[in-house]
Amino acid sequence: MIKKNHVRAKRLHSFSNFKRMKKLFFLGVIILGCFITNGQDSYIMYETMYIKPKSSKVKEFNAALAAHNKKFHAEGASTVAIQSVVNGSKAGQLVWVMGPLTFTDLDNRPSDDAHMEDWNAVMPYIDKVSEVEYWRMDPDLSYTPDGWIFTSKIHIRYWELKHGKSEEFIGVMKKIVEVFRTKEYDYSWHVYLNYFQTGNGRDIAGVFGFNKWAYYDQDPVFVKDFEEIHGEGAWDEAYETMIALTAGMTEELRRLVPELGGAPE
Repeated sequence: MIKKNHVRAKRLHSFSNFKRMKKLFFLGVIILGCFITNGQDSYIMYETMYIKPKSSKVKEFNAALAAHNKKFHAEGASTVAIQSVVNGSKAGQLVWVMGPLTFTDLDNRPSDDAHMEDWNAVMPYIDKVSEVEYWRMDPDLSYTPDGWIFTSKIHIRYWELKHGKSEEFIGVMKKIVEVFRTKEYDYSWHVYLNYFQTGNGRDIAGVFGFNKWAYYDQDPVFVKDFEEIHGEGAWDEAYETMIALTAGMTEELRRLVPELGGAPE
């Protein structure tokens, strides 16, 4: 299993430090919760949830969802993008992504009778809504190259940190982000923290954007670059440390479905 994960990890795309991360105490259990960004009104956050349409009503669902989003979620903090899950246990489901926004913006989200009536026209075609989460990004934990634009596909890695291991995790992340900054890669790596602990093992999400599936046929360069900067054998050591500090990692591929979102295509 470690060998298999090691091969996957060679495509790892950046973190930064966890200086701003705090622990959230809930019912006496220490869990990873929220972190502080530069200014409470300037952070980037997204509301996400999985939507599983009824298999016999996909056409009707798509029409109702697209109409709803274009009417109520086409601009500002309430703008919604829809992504389709390509692999894993949730393959075939859609992901509602609203934002970027702040918690204050949620107080002003569409919620009047007209909105609820329209959303109720979508609900009959939905089998299940799950995993409603709030993902908050800190620029210090992310790498964005000059000229970066939103991509049509994303690769997400979710990590669960073991209790009390965040400081050691910081050390590995510092080395990784140093590689990205030194090499000035032309792809993005945005790191988000799950603002609320829901017990699903998804404390941290690393989001890598790309446009062509052919990317995965290319030879990875990260490990070579990591060892060029940090020394021979440094990646194996960093990777084994990372395995020891986390309780697990899962991956998810998604593609954007612009025709179902609120923003203009």
